[in-house]
Amino acid sequence: MGIKTWAVTSKVLRRLGRDQAKSRDVDNRQDHGVVASMSDPSGRVRTAAAARRKAERLPLAVQILDTPDLVDRQSRCPLFAKLPAELRELIWDYALTGYEDSEALYPLDKHYTRPGQAAPMRVAVSLLLTCRAVYLEAFLVPFQVNPMTVFDGHPDVVPPDNPLQCTPSNLRLCRKLRPWQFANISSVDMRVQQFMLEGGSIERVSRLSGNKGRHEGHEARGFTLAGYASFSPAKEANNNNNNNNNNNSNNSNSNNNNNTSPSGGSGAAMETRAALVRSIFMGKKITRLTLRMSRTDWWAWTAHPQAGADDPHEALRLEPMINVTDRRETSGAMLAGYAARREGRREPDFDLDEFEKQGRWGMQFEEHWPDLQRLELVLETYVAKEAQLDMVVACAKLWTFPLREGRRLAWDGEGESVVRWRGASEYGYDTELGMSWPNDRPHTHGPRRNDTPVAQWRPSDAGNKTDAAGPAQEFVMKSLVFTRRRSVDAAAAVSLDG
Repeated sequence: MGIKTWAVTSKVLRRLGRDQAKSRDVDNRQDHGVVASMSDPSGRVRTAAAARRKAERLPLAVQILDTPDLVDRQSRCPLFAKLPAELRELIWDYALTGYEDSEALYPLDKHYTRPGQAAPMRVAVSLLLTCRAVYLEAFLVPFQVNPMTVFDGHPDVVPPDNPLQCTPSNLRLCRKLRPWQFANISSVDMRVQQFMLEGGSIERVSRLSGNKGRHEGHEARGFTLAGYASFSPAKEANNNNNNNNNNNSNNSNSNNNNNTSPSGGSGAAMETRAALVRSIFMGKKITRLTLRMSRTDWWAWTAHPQAGADDPHEALRLEPMINVTDRRETSGAMLAGYAARREGRREPDFDLDEFEKQGRWGMQFEEHWPDLQRLELVLETYVAKEAQLDMVVACAKLWTFPLREGRRLAWDGEGESVVRWRGASEYGYDTELGMSWPNDRPHTHGPRRNDTPVAQWRPSDAGNKTDAAGPAQEFVMKSLVFTRRRSVDAAAAVSLDG
């Protein structure tokens, strides 16, 4: 799920603070102009304009806390008077988690339509409009509980009407988020083609989300011209000096100039305000990553299921310790790696030279995703190829991904989760590629699997023909979770599994 509140909070700020700021904004507009600038050699108007622009970049919470008397603490509301803050946090998390807009369903025969992506994602940001007390507690929640969604693959798999989504052709979509909003994201949902995954996608997406700056505790500054995240160290000392200089230069005019910086206060209050601003803009570490491959993202996705059973080069395969698996001579790397790990031998290097080793996607988490606590691997294919996917999942359970400080990501030991679903009877690429086997009955190319029921993932009246008797292609998604642990613990888990 991606965040869909890219600019909503700025609208909330204007609505809730309209009455308080209206007169001040009118005065500022009248005073700000060429004539005023020419008659203001000391630069007070320019300073005030800069302060105003800076204030507009701040969330409403900062402005509200400048005038706390305007906040109704809702002492007669049971939500605030009877429930502890911890329970309210759970309510905000649930209420502000993204959901599919069932009134705007995507066409069933589109490449991107699937469970969890049946319609544009929405977030109930109207909750933040109810009152200032709710806003103060929940204004960061939409960004904390919803992941940033990144597509690194063919543009046909990118669903429309989700403006926050980032793609290789339009990295600037993330600019719809203000820096403080972007800073509070802590999870990424990454959907990638296999050749992009093996071609540096792990590093590219980390630059898009600004993982390095987040890891170092830097503040969000926006985005580069290329669309990548920009983080830099906080300029606390310089800001304090500038504030002191501005205060000293404006003391004599403070009674007559109403357009300068925010309302004054004690030194302690100003320090508290500054600490709040720093906390809001400080990049939160990316601790959760979901890595998805759909049915058309594999090297051999167009191959007939039986061809994959006879030839490893035509089968689904995935190996994190080799940078290219599309060549026939490397198509058996996954099974070779599985055999080595199961026997407890050293991690295979597949005779790669030093340059080739740098491209191994399984080794890129240490440098580019150092703060990960949880990695979810979600793999999808046709039900006719489920046996091939089962082999990939079995191999993946022995994978480990090195991190810093003697830590690794390793399978958590829980069984894989499975979603079986039905889509359209035909997709555009079937005809283009001459693929007829996806329309065969699911048991035609292997034993029938009845252990997992078909999911109901769209409204039953949506005309999607997903009932058991209707013509529909059938797919399966399987997920594994990898969690952060000490390397010795990860090695022990692999040994026990073997």
